[in-house]
Amino acid sequence: MPRIDPLPRSAAPEFEKVFQDMEDALGYVPNSFFTMARHPGILNSAGALMDGFWYPDTVDEPMRRLVTYAYSHYAGSFYSSAHCACGAEELGLSHDKIMNIFDFETSDVYSDGERAVLRLCRNAARIPSEVTDANVEAVKAHYGVSVTTFIIGLIACMAFLNKWNELCGTTLEDIPREYAEKHLGPVGWKSKA
Repeated sequence: MPRIDPLPRSAAPEFEKVFQDMEDALGYVPNSFFTMARHPGILNSAGALMDGFWYPDTVDEPMRRLVTYAYSHYAGSFYSSAHCACGAEELGLSHDKIMNIFDFETSDVYSDGERAVLRLCRNAARIPSEVTDANVEAVKAHYGVSVTTFIIGLIACMAFLNKWNELCGTTLEDIPREYAEKHLGPVGWKSKA
């Protein structure tokens, strides 16, 4: 049960294009959008932030999905980790990379660069952050400053979304819930409902 009830879709007609675009892209509208719609400035700002990370080609889709899933999973956001893993395989992130998230240091499914990124995600998800200069330098060594900056921004964006959804108790939609229940149990995912 959500802690903050989402608005009904009909109560935010000014966002219908946004809702329809999400439904066209995902097959559903994230319930977080309906909660954020209670304060249009929040939804507009969050939407602009997400657009900044979802549409540029600075980082390819499989790496974006790896970062968003890994950070969310390490942070314990079951809502966001389900969202980020659902559909990731269709966008190029292998199922093995999703399932070996806790064995990234030794699993041969990851490159050295991906290991550096996953270390950064894991350490950033810890409170307080355990990110070190060496963590950032390792990512820069593999991907350069521009991509590293983008990845750090993507982690920060996910931190906002993780906190929003966990604090609001956002109800997970059927499509990502079904995916997570089918695939993510072995890596510790569990439903709150």
